[in-house]
Amino acid sequence: MTDVKHDPHEAGAVIDHFRSVDSAPADYAVDRPSSGTNGFLVTFAGLSIIAMCIRTFLVHSGLVHLPRDLVILSDGRGTVVFPLRLFLVMFFLTYAIHAYSNIWRRVFIGVSLLGKYALFCIVIDTLAWLLHEAGIISISVFGAQMISGLIALGIFPHTILRQAQLPPQGPLPLDPRIPLSAFLKLAGCLVFAIAGAAIALNVLYDLVEVLKSWAILGGIGAGVFLMQQLLAVSTAALGVRALKKSRRHEFSPPAAILVPAHNEAHDIEDTIVAVDEAAQTYPGQIHLYVVDNASTDATHDVAERIIRECTNITGTVLDCPTPGKAIALNLGIEHITEEFVVRIDADTVIGPRCLETAMRHFANPLVGCVGGIPMPREERTWIDKCRLIEVYMRHGFFQVSLDGYQGVMGIPGMFAIYRRSQLLEVGGIVQGMNGEDTDICMRLAAAGYHSVADPSAVYYSETPASYAHLREQRTRWFRSIYHLTARNRAILFDRQTMIGTFVLPFNLVNAARRAMLAPLLLFATIAGLAFQSTFTTLQWQPIVATLLGMSMIMTVVVCLIWRPSSVKYIPAYLCFRLLRSYFTLASTLSLIYPPMHPHLPRTLLRQKRA
Repeated sequence: MTDVKHDPHEAGAVIDHFRSVDSAPADYAVDRPSSGTNGFLVTFAGLSIIAMCIRTFLVHSGLVHLPRDLVILSDGRGTVVFPLRLFLVMFFLTYAIHAYSNIWRRVFIGVSLLGKYALFCIVIDTLAWLLHEAGIISISVFGAQMISGLIALGIFPHTILRQAQLPPQGPLPLDPRIPLSAFLKLAGCLVFAIAGAAIALNVLYDLVEVLKSWAILGGIGAGVFLMQQLLAVSTAALGVRALKKSRRHEFSPPAAILVPAHNEAHDIEDTIVAVDEAAQTYPGQIHLYVVDNASTDATHDVAERIIRECTNITGTVLDCPTPGKAIALNLGIEHITEEFVVRIDADTVIGPRCLETAMRHFANPLVGCVGGIPMPREERTWIDKCRLIEVYMRHGFFQVSLDGYQGVMGIPGMFAIYRRSQLLEVGGIVQGMNGEDTDICMRLAAAGYHSVADPSAVYYSETPASYAHLREQRTRWFRSIYHLTARNRAILFDRQTMIGTFVLPFNLVNAARRAMLAPLLLFATIAGLAFQSTFTTLQWQPIVATLLGMSMIMTVVVCLIWRPSSVKYIPAYLCFRLLRSYFTLASTLSLIYPPMHPHLPRTLLRQKRA
């Protein structure tokens, strides 16, 4: 490392170097402090207590007979295990109160969320009652609650996408060439997972009941939990096979390494040296482009000095005075002459054979982007250790499962390789929003190319050194799902791309589930400790299974496959998942909603919003 890292004048820059104009894009996000999320949880707890007190009075007063949740026509169809609908009403109401907008917009958000949810609940309960009375099928109260819960996971992102101030639809050259085999692979794995779960629930009924009592299966239903894991395992097996086949090719054309750098004087030496070392095993020529993006430290001078000392690559330092990573990337792409562009963050160190391994996949002309596995550079802090398990699960398992049916939605910009001609074809790197690295992969998919995530291409990336850095990073990451969906809304449910048909909708629902997890546990704690006499049928197992359960078993298995010694970090990782839920909730609260003015005509409102 250089002396710059220890320069006292640079200490502040090193500590806060993670903050940039990309942290909260001015048009689509606000940098709300932690008090915003904490205020949400306090309000949510208060409203929940009030609602439970009212429920307790009505139940124990004898004035009226009510079920323990907001269900109707429930006689003869079982009891309430958990007041899920009451939780969702409290969550939606609290979100409307804390949404970043004026009072009229907040009222409209609340009416929209609660109105849609109430309508679906009434329809579900009425239909379930009619089917029960007709003797056709009896849908239990628990089943109706679970159905309405799944619908709520769709209502939340739908309302956000309809009302929040989000990026407009971008240029989308729709020319999908996703082969039918990819859809057939996913369909086959889905049938296998559903059949496997159904067989297990019927043939292994006693074992399933034991697992449910141990909170291994449960949550939104034992069958759904089991089906999810079987689907992930079967598609991951296909992904391993596809990666091995794709890796057999020999392909090593000239490549340009593009490194955008904002105040990275303390880190960029390691990045450049790693590229030089990787070039030793890569047969093609490599030219490095460092784009100094409005740095206020010695990034430019350090980069030039290290490039001069390199023996296997040539390099150039470009200046980009306008802040913004996407701006710096597009400037670099304009100067590059090589066809293949390797994007590397300035805090990332690639492995010795990373380039050689990743580039092989481009022998297939329909591959649009290739990435690897972002290992943490150290394992000292609790953040490092949690990140290690997260990487194994996300990039060492779930991304591989997406490889099985060409469903990789995004490649992290820490290390990603593109064809320059394809980048230009789909409009370059988007500016002014979060998730520009995933956005380019989604637009490549719309143009008929697919992405590959190969965990054999190992690189090492910076892990947040502080809680503040972690909060900034995760809020930005989790907010991006809404920016990405808005900008690529044309492919949502398009039935032409694997991403639009299945992966993007799943990610939206999963983001909603993760945002609700911390409030759900808070709600369950209040109900179980303070209102046990009211919610007499409350069971803790489904709640615990939501956080632990089968996902914990899968985490252990994946860690044993990758590195058995990492299993000891799993307890910390399970707690970290709760923190991720907190940050996911914070990301939704950072979204901007345009204010409403009910005294203005609707046409004028539309003009003001445009």
